[in-house]
Amino acid sequence: MRDKIKIILADDHRIFRKGLKSLLSEKSNIEILAEADNGAEALEAAMKYRPKIVIMDIGMPKMDGIEATRQIRERLPDTEVVILSMHAKKAYIDQVLKAGAKAYVLKDSDEENLIAAINTVHNGGYYLDSPIADQVLSDYFGGKAKRELKEQSDPISEREKQVLRLLAQGHSNQEVADILCISRKTVENHRANIVRKTGVQGQVGLIKYAARIGLIDLDLWD
Repeated sequence: MRDKIKIILADDHRIFRKGLKSLLSEKSNIEILAEADNGAEALEAAMKYRPKIVIMDIGMPKMDGIEATRQIRERLPDTEVVILSMHAKKAYIDQVLKAGAKAYVLKDSDEENLIAAINTVHNGGYYLDSPIADQVLSDYFGGKAKRELKEQSDPISEREKQVLRLLAQGHSNQEVADILCISRKTVENHRANIVRKTGVQGQVGLIKYAARIGLIDLDLWD
């Protein structure tokens, strides 16, 4: 008998998460190890149980799915992440794939798509829901030069983007430090560099700039 695919579910909507657990638990090759209400809990559960796959939402409190994905992939290279989200915006697709997610499935997809994503990732592959794949391929073939030009002109570093995204979501300097496992002084230095490079001022300025460059969706964390 083949070993079961051990999974952790991370989604802040309890009713949806329970329904997903019920659905997946019916599959003979899947075992649900734990559930999480937010990215921080997902990271903690992953470190404890070391699952094969974490099924992750994006917009969650305390630590969002993007940062949780990045930290899980850094700390647990044998644990993969499948994103299950209602959002199909390209900015989030880019961020979670860069963070290390191996699959992206939309919540309004058929059950078969999620099962296919789980099995594909378990077997070492990548899986993108059709609307997501269309965006990724369109960007690669149609907008590569434009994207490369944008990257060359981007004033802030990847680490500064991580800090900016968390600050724009309303986290304090200390909370950002705790999430990223760096010192508060380092966060303050990154924040000062962001202000110096972009010219934005205050929390409202940070939020507007983060939204403008696609780091946050103002509707996602309502």
